[in-house]
Amino acid sequence: MAAPAWKSAADLADGYLTLNSVMLKKFLPQELVALQAELERAARETRGTIVAQDDADAGQKKNRRLLRISQALTVLQAFRIRGK
Repeated sequence: MAAPAWKSAADLADGYLTLNSVMLKKFLPQELVALQAELERAARETRGTIVAQDDADAGQKKNRRLLRISQALTVLQAFRIRGK
């Protein structure tokens, strides 16, 4: 892995990076486990963020971040299942 798992998870959550099967082939199995753990941690932290009800922009930003994390976890889990 070129970057630490926490950095890759942050980049995925912010939309700077997307996961696909070609990219995931370069990772070792333990790196995939670490990335999944960091993505799950990022999702918990994002869900725990409190946004004011009248701040629509912040709410949308939080929801987009959660969506990107969820999509990355889905791709990662599918890849790990197929790889076994």
